[in-house]
Amino acid sequence: MQNINNKNSTESSFQWVTIYKAENTLEANIIKGLIQTSGIECKIKGEMLQGALGEIPFDQAQVSVQVYAIKERHARQILVNYQQVKQSAPDWVCPNCNEHNGSTFDFCWSCETLKND
Repeated sequence: MQNINNKNSTESSFQWVTIYKAENTLEANIIKGLIQTSGIECKIKGEMLQGALGEIPFDQAQVSVQVYAIKERHARQILVNYQQVKQSAPDWVCPNCNEHNGSTFDFCWSCETLKND
């Protein structure tokens, strides 16, 4: 019996769990990059459904970031750090093209100029 329980425990450790529901595909990809940089495998769910908004309900087209259950705790710590930076850092304007960029961007999304702190 113990082998069956260990097998079920192992299987549940490798189930995908949602750790973040993003505002949009761009934010989901930022989160995915942060998590992958820490060596955690993750995926985005619902990314391809964004183009169908209006045709299908919003809650069914929501973009979320998922990781394996075994890595959920570590990934959530990364999210806490991301959210603290997001709330405390101001948005910035590119000195090269004057494009408005979010606080989490290190490079201008438009012209790829490095952020000046």
